[in-house]
Amino acid sequence: MSECPAPTLLPAQQAYRLWAPEYDTSPNPLLSLEERLLAPLLPLAGGCDVVDLGCGTGRSIVELARIGARSIVGVDFSREMLEYAAKKVPAGVRLVEADCRDTRLQPQCCDWIVASFLLSYLDGLTAFAEEAARICRQSAFVLITDVHPAARSYGWKRTFRSSRSVVEIQTHPYGISGLHGAMQQAGFELVYLKEAGFGPEELTIFSRAGRPDLYGAVENLPVLLIAGYQRDCA
Repeated sequence: MSECPAPTLLPAQQAYRLWAPEYDTSPNPLLSLEERLLAPLLPLAGGCDVVDLGCGTGRSIVELARIGARSIVGVDFSREMLEYAAKKVPAGVRLVEADCRDTRLQPQCCDWIVASFLLSYLDGLTAFAEEAARICRQSAFVLITDVHPAARSYGWKRTFRSSRSVVEIQTHPYGISGLHGAMQQAGFELVYLKEAGFGPEELTIFSRAGRPDLYGAVENLPVLLIAGYQRDCA
């Protein structure tokens, strides 16, 4: 029996260049869980000017447009992911190729920020928090999702298949308290926190892939972090 090849470790920008063509079609239980849990939260962005940091192929943008965001800007450092986003986001959405810690957007340009599965790829959270504060208006809301920081203790790695090889995406560990500290220092207050585990909907995805054992290994453990922060009104 041949052994599975060891994953090739790549920086996030290089990895997403390879993943972009299959990102939207690859079954992903974490994305399924996120979509379910954000369903009651995203409608709060209706009528707002929204910036989607780390927008990828535009998953959140499509939903934000559907619920009636006033304007939407998607920012990502992967040109390839943005090319796929451009094929499906509505007219009027602006897509910007930039680092989410230095977006080059105008100051105080948004009421809402979405950052989905982004923070693990950033080396340090301070620059992200400061950039979010710079582009936010007073009382703006920042909605962050990510693989739960505890997932590293489960032996999780961020991997995907590209052709016949396995790619591991380089990540930077952080703690929830460190995230709260960086956001508080930048002028944000924590107003929502959820540490969620998989549900029956995700078990279906694992089962179809022939790996219900992977679901069982983390059943009742947190796998997804959702944090919401409000910009200080003062």
